[in-house]
Amino acid sequence: MSFEPRSWRGFRAERIVLESDEPYEFRTLGETHYLALHDMRLDDGELHIDGLSPVRRTDLRDTLTYAPRGCTVAGWAKPRRGRNSFTAFYFEPEEAADELHERYTRSNPRPFAYARNANLAATMTKIKDIVSLPDIDSLYAEALCLTAAIEILGVQQPSAPGQLTKAQVDRVSEYVDAHLHEPITLDELAGVAGLSRSHFSRAFKATTGQGPYRFVTNRRIDRARALLALRHGPGIAAIGQAVGFANAGVFRRAFLQSVGMTPQQYRKERC
Repeated sequence: MSFEPRSWRGFRAERIVLESDEPYEFRTLGETHYLALHDMRLDDGELHIDGLSPVRRTDLRDTLTYAPRGCTVAGWAKPRRGRNSFTAFYFEPEEAADELHERYTRSNPRPFAYARNANLAATMTKIKDIVSLPDIDSLYAEALCLTAAIEILGVQQPSAPGQLTKAQVDRVSEYVDAHLHEPITLDELAGVAGLSRSHFSRAFKATTGQGPYRFVTNRRIDRARALLALRHGPGIAAIGQAVGFANAGVFRRAFLQSVGMTPQQYRKERC
């Protein structure tokens, strides 16, 4: 079983769930950087990555495999009976370099197999979750993908990240407020500020204390609260759509998480 692959500019992710314990072979040709998060146990198997000795392991849960572009990954595996899955993340080196070269120094990481890294695994787990969901906020997805690229490339953040000017923050805020009813991407916000996605994301958080995704979500919730407080305002489903949530369920979950009550409960208290 494979979830529908998801793509954003320069990034692609997919999740594969293995529902059989039959042996299988695999091979990637190294056309992009490749990073995989494994949640698997094997009866047997062997992994070959250019530049590394063959690796044989059976408990692959919470492990990571990385191969840079041009590095072939191949091997075979016999899954242990049970639910096994892995999440694969691909990104273009040029895309990452364009995003990062002005403010960050990139190392040339070597490939690794079945390694453990808590921070990178946590980011990849979030990517796994968004691939598995039908509704994905593209702004959140882009931010996660950039985080994974930064972590895997070994990029070091400057000790004092730059901040946005007041004019930049004002322009971004005005753009968000004018487009709350639409999907908002990291590309768009960075363009409004005149920065790359990576620089904008970090500078915005350093300036406002919250990431772009959280900022946009909070503005959506604030607008929804104002509409819910109107005695003869639009219906709850219409409000969720008007402030940019994909459907009523997503709106309800986001509102409950932010406000501590459902939109229905909030309207009842205010009206």
